[in-house]
Amino acid sequence: MESTEDEPIRREAPDAYERSGLLPLREAPLPPPSPLRGSFLAAISERRSAEVFTPIAVHELATWLHYTASIQAVNTQDPNRQQRFVASFGALHPTHIVLGQPDDNWTAYVPARHVLGDLEVDAVTAAMLRAKARQYFPAENATLIVLISDVDLANHYYLNPRSLMLREAGVLLGHAALVAAALGLGFRILGGTGTTLVEKLIPELPFTPAATGLAWIGGGRAA
Repeated sequence: MESTEDEPIRREAPDAYERSGLLPLREAPLPPPSPLRGSFLAAISERRSAEVFTPIAVHELATWLHYTASIQAVNTQDPNRQQRFVASFGALHPTHIVLGQPDDNWTAYVPARHVLGDLEVDAVTAAMLRAKARQYFPAENATLIVLISDVDLANHYYLNPRSLMLREAGVLLGHAALVAAALGLGFRILGGTGTTLVEKLIPELPFTPAATGLAWIGGGRAA
């Protein structure tokens, strides 16, 4: 069985491969992102793990998602390789952002179209996952961020890619925390990935999933 200690090895010449999405039931467009104001140094100085969360507004979430995960360009020779604001090994960006709202509505961000897609989830697993997240830090009004990485995509380009996916998720969460700080949003990275629950959350995924991170996000200045 592959271990996170195994050294990743880049494949010399991967065969043709088409990345898969999360297959949302329906899509809802998000508002255009608001411009970021202030400096990078200001975002660093403002960044704190939130202690109190308020519900996040749609326009706040839309702006955070845009600067965290939207696609800026696609490689013309290999469409699996994308340019985004955040770094990614091999420019593959195999991590999907799934959002669990306080009202138990679950959606996924579709970066290619800047929309939210409604997801069919296992209700029992979803409730257990949110309860697990509250054990790390209680946040009744926050939106749960769940990172689900596409093992098949990463494995097509690398042998032993799991450690790469975990490191990438850490980079993504760090970037997301700074974007949240720049926007004045509450954000808190949680101390686990929810592995077993996350990998059972969405029935019939079109790829092999790996749980790679959890966080809370909320609106306004909550820290």
